[in-house]
Amino acid sequence: MKLSVGLATALAGVATALSSDQPADVYLLQSKQSSSSDIPSLPRQIARLILLQRLSPEGQHASWDLPESISNEKAVTYLNEFGKAPKGLFSNAASTNPSQLVVMLEGITADHAKSLQKSLSGSGPSFRVGDAPSTTANDVLLANDFPSVGVTSKNCAFDKAINPFAEQCWSGKSSVVRYDVNKDPSILSSLSESVSLLKQLAANGEMETVVIAMPESSRNSQVRHWSSKSEELRRRKVEVVMTETDDHDRPAPTSPVQSTAPFPGHIKRGSIRSCYDSQDACDKATNKCSGHGQCLNKYATPNGNDQGTCFACKCLSTESESGSRTHWGGRACQKIDVSVPFWLFVGFGIALVGLLTAAIGLLFSVGEEKLPGVIGAGVSGKTK
Repeated sequence: MKLSVGLATALAGVATALSSDQPADVYLLQSKQSSSSDIPSLPRQIARLILLQRLSPEGQHASWDLPESISNEKAVTYLNEFGKAPKGLFSNAASTNPSQLVVMLEGITADHAKSLQKSLSGSGPSFRVGDAPSTTANDVLLANDFPSVGVTSKNCAFDKAINPFAEQCWSGKSSVVRYDVNKDPSILSSLSESVSLLKQLAANGEMETVVIAMPESSRNSQVRHWSSKSEELRRRKVEVVMTETDDHDRPAPTSPVQSTAPFPGHIKRGSIRSCYDSQDACDKATNKCSGHGQCLNKYATPNGNDQGTCFACKCLSTESESGSRTHWGGRACQKIDVSVPFWLFVGFGIALVGLLTAAIGLLFSVGEEKLPGVIGAGVSGKTK
């Protein structure tokens, strides 16, 4: 009896492990069509990059996180095929780039998958995510990764979520919505009824839609991150090491206004960040702002209700013994601020060029004037 119970438990575990390997189907409703009829199976890291590339505004990019099983060239190929089309060289991004909508559906069963494929694309999904992450991974994706490119998940009804003019459901021109089919089964019928509208918006270049069908088996998957967790941890360790300065740094002067040394202490090149979690970390990393300022919280308020924590250097000016004042800049106040002398020099040069141009123009205008006729009035003709 015990043997049969043990076998049943083992078989149930194997069945659960096998069922968790079901891939996640990803459908792209866009103007351009895929050149290949095959349905590739992409690692979750590449799928994450594709989503972030589509949602991120121009000029913002996500961290380059690749699995060891894929090369950079192959990753670029997938990004070019399934990512957002780049804007033209001289085009206006605000008017040419379509809005980007990502719809994540959780709890998709085999019957749901067939229904989605029939309504969205008879030929099947654009690609699949072979190692479908868990619900916990989806939480991290929506709470950390998407906000890193300025997009937050909105709790909007589906009819408003697919409307690119409903500003309350959008972060600029990007939006992410998440629905659980088990909690709201009507979402599938709403999606099927709106497919023609979504395809029309994509064909007109107004909005492109990404539908991610997460299988029910992935809800408790062992994959806890869409990114490579080990690589993320290594990156964080490197950032922590870079913020630590050498133990042999020379002490900086305590009074920035009285400092006369141009660059007290030593600051490691490339180690200065824009924000630190504490004043002590900021002082250590910047060597107390090179003695030319002090670390303050950017988000501090007079009433004490701070909006966040971001300690950075506030640079001050220093006076030499002769009385001359020097202004400092840079993340560690290690650079001399020459903006005022520069603009004075440029302004004086422009004014001088303008005066010379006006003087030369005045000379030309005077020289081109005709002489008055009265000058030749007293000249008589030759007498015969």
